[in-house]
Amino acid sequence: MTLPSLRALKALLVLNYSLSLQYRAQSVLWMINGSVPLIMLLIWLQLAQGGAIGGYDTLTFSQYFLFMFLCRQSTPTWVIYLMDRGVKQGELSPYLLQPLHPVWRYASEHWGEMLCRLPIVLPIVLLGLTLADAWTVDLLRNLPLFLVALALAWIINFTVHLVVGMIAFWADNALGYDTFVYQLYIMLGGVMVPLELFPAAIRDALYWTPFPYVLDFPVRVMIGRAAGPEMWWGLGVQMLWVAILVSLFALLWRAGQKRYAAAGA
Repeated sequence: MTLPSLRALKALLVLNYSLSLQYRAQSVLWMINGSVPLIMLLIWLQLAQGGAIGGYDTLTFSQYFLFMFLCRQSTPTWVIYLMDRGVKQGELSPYLLQPLHPVWRYASEHWGEMLCRLPIVLPIVLLGLTLADAWTVDLLRNLPLFLVALALAWIINFTVHLVVGMIAFWADNALGYDTFVYQLYIMLGGVMVPLELFPAAIRDALYWTPFPYVLDFPVRVMIGRAAGPEMWWGLGVQMLWVAILVSLFALLWRAGQKRYAAAGA
């Protein structure tokens, strides 16, 4: 899969951003669907009134779930649906005839939606930090590495869903796996409970799966709960998962194209 030119990426991004603006009501509904971290914040703040829980006090919980909300809104993906529709309805056919790999079209659709959300999401996070008196100098210090971890998290999440979406080449129910992957993403990514509060054996096992590195790890980098060797180890595991998933995608893509039989394929 060759990299597209910056001009092509810019054109796709502008196009998809414009389309996202036309469906602002839909974007708002999706953002509401992704507001679970804000609900969990209120719950954990009440639980922490009696004292810190596993090293998390009201300040840490506020930072964790506000940045969890930011990560949650920055990494959504519906590429399983796009792959399923593309294979079943033949929408993939014209993309295969063009020099630009279809993955870049799907990715730019997500980036356009992200750009549409951020002007709403960022003020919510900033307001929440202000109301919770949760601003610290460390947040600014950790911001660059947080952005790196968040970018890798997006690639991991997108590629996991892309690989699952390619089931459509071999089966008729690829879309049915979307809910299953989503639940893993929510339960094992730290949306409901910070992974540091899981029992040690479960937590250590989860850290070898991709799900903590989509949400929990970038958040902990931002709030300083993953620092030093642990942070560099986490970034290394993220890059390892990116390499594994991209390789798996390339393998399945070549095999899937041989089975693709829609009109124009």
